[in-house]
Amino acid sequence: MTIAFIAFCVLVVAVPLGTWQFISTSSVTQEVAVTLISGTVFVTRPGLPLQGVADAINDVEESTRVDSDANSQASITFSSSDKKTTLGSIQVYGSTRVKLIEMRSPQFELWNPSPHRMIVDVPRGRARINLAGGVTRSITLIVRAGNSTIQMDRPGSYSIEVTDQSVDVAVRDGSALATSGGYSVSLGSGQRTVMRAGTPPQNAASGERNLLINGDFPAPLSTDWTIYKDRFDPNDSDGKIERTTKDGRNVVSFYRAGFNWGRLGVQQKVNRDVRDYRALRLHFALRVVKQNVLSCGQYGSECPMMAKIEYTDPAGNRREWVQGFFYLPDTSNTYPMRCVTCVSSATSHIRVQQDVWYFYDSPDLITLFKGMGFTPAAINTISIYAEGHSFESLISEVELLAGD
Repeated sequence: MTIAFIAFCVLVVAVPLGTWQFISTSSVTQEVAVTLISGTVFVTRPGLPLQGVADAINDVEESTRVDSDANSQASITFSSSDKKTTLGSIQVYGSTRVKLIEMRSPQFELWNPSPHRMIVDVPRGRARINLAGGVTRSITLIVRAGNSTIQMDRPGSYSIEVTDQSVDVAVRDGSALATSGGYSVSLGSGQRTVMRAGTPPQNAASGERNLLINGDFPAPLSTDWTIYKDRFDPNDSDGKIERTTKDGRNVVSFYRAGFNWGRLGVQQKVNRDVRDYRALRLHFALRVVKQNVLSCGQYGSECPMMAKIEYTDPAGNRREWVQGFFYLPDTSNTYPMRCVTCVSSATSHIRVQQDVWYFYDSPDLITLFKGMGFTPAAINTISIYAEGHSFESLISEVELLAGD
């Protein structure tokens, strides 16, 4: 009887404790997808042969490896197990390897305070990480790069580049803890550090300066961006520009269902002297959902997404530069691949996949403009806009990064 009573008491205590332990610590695997953006990307799943990514691979499991060839791009997207909430994404650039170690979320969210958690290995290459905002539960993403680790716990945008000699970490927006050689350094928005094998991280330093305000659109557009619209037929649709969220990102959407030409855009005045900067790069994420004009139209001027920078040369002359994006090709190859009617210098349009995020990183604009015969002295404005008849496009994380 005594033994039975002791056993009963043990069960009375152990069963509730065990149940509580299970409820408060159990987790489920997140939904993860690998989407090809350009070039050639391979996925290696546990126990399966190497597989090329033709479009997208869904339901990617832990221990999967993603390898990109030179000049290729892919996106790894993390979502909650019910696929209702986007948690973040990793933009994989060329010659990069990413291994997915852990992608877990609490199974019983009401009783489990743990964050959504992702751990990845990046032994080589370059990646851009976005942690989603507006998610009720916190998100933690840890990158392991050799003997270094980078932990990100706040919504924002982060850049990591790994070589045989060093790991370069930049926080565009958010915060990160970089650890190497037994020491850690905290990074805030606009800061970066370099970690070399077995040595402590360098002190946090100012990274590239973002010359734009509200480029990740956390606030209403009217704060820092001017909205503009134009159309050929005053009786035609004038379209809609809206700040909203998509895939955990703050975005600006351009939507128009028209019969004749129209333009929707946002513009920010920069008015910054750039003669003391050694480099200048434009970065943003874009997504073209639909368009009905082939390519960018017969004059190359009607892309469903375009970026324009207006600048002044040392002589005071005003110059422009335009970059366009589209997905619907002109199979006859009669339409030009750059804007021929623009008064600006234009580079060749870039074809992207329909309804897939594309991450654009310009070449160094100072070098590019000089190569066109125009040295930039000051950046006046930047415009992001869509042209055509009917289109739907999204823009996010717009940055004009100046390097000292």
